[in-house]
Formats: sequence, structure tokens, C-alpha cells
Amino acid sequence: MTVDVTGVLHIALVTPDLERLVRFWTELFGAEEVKRLELTAPWFGAGVGVPGATATTVHLRVPGAATVVELTHYHRGVAPNDPAAPSNTAGLRHLALAVADLAAAEKELRARGVEVVGGPVEVDAPEAARGVKFLYLRDPDGNLVELIEPPAPPAA
Repeated sequence: MTVDVTGVLHIALVTPDLERLVRFWTELFGAEEVKRLELTAPWFGAGVGVPGATATTVHLRVPGAATVVELTHYHRGVAPNDPAAPSNTAGLRHLALAVADLAAAEKELRARGVEVVGGPVEVDAPEAARGVKFLYLRDPDGNLVELIEPPAPPAA
């Protein structure tokens, strides 16, 4: 038996500076804030496995995406981590966004001083991925974000 999954609802990032990360996503990617919640009831801490935890959460919709990016700031007791760990570290390492023009996106990233950590590159093998272009960047908290430009459709 399997769990009957019906969709991916959100990708969550925990941040020490909620407003900074909201600005990053809204100003750079045109994300729209669709929900902001103050999570202070006892059920929240019980549900996330951190009794007594409280937080503020913002849901952002990136243009063209069904899944939202959820940014959460815990009000106290944030566990230390290393979001700047390299992409081959175990665990959730990045989220990917589709773009129509990777060269234009890279130009905008560099103009804004965003750290590009890999690429841009164009995939030449395997055949199933040939023509895909991508790069990796870091958000202000050090989280990895991948921008992918799919290959042009074959000429008819």
C-alpha cells in the first residue's frame, strides 16, 4: 500500500530574518505574498515537534507555479544549521525554478549582487536532458536555488 499523494503544496525555508527573505523572493522573482500567519497556538509546537514553539509564516506564490514557497521565522530557539553547505550534503538542498531566459536571469542576479555559485551550464548528455541550461544561486540565508531553462522544442 502507498500513501495517496494528491500534490506538492509548499517548499519550506526557515529563516532568521523573515522580511529580508520575503523581499528577496518578491523583488527578484516577482513572488506574491498570498498568506501570512502568526502561529502561536499550542497545536503549532506540538505539530512541528517543538513544544511551545511559535512562528510567523509567509506563503509566496511564484509566477506560474502551483506550489508555494513557505518562509517561516521561529520566534525563539532556532536550532543551528549550515544552509551554506554544498549541494552534495544530505538533506533538502535546493529548490528549482523554471525560467524562460537563463542568460537574462543571470544578468539580473549579478546586477543585484546575488551570489551565483555554479553555472550557467548547458547539459550535453544524457540525451534526455540535452539542451537544459541551469545555474545555482544562494538566497540571503545561504539556501541554494536552481534556475533552469528548458531546451527549446525541436523544430517541426
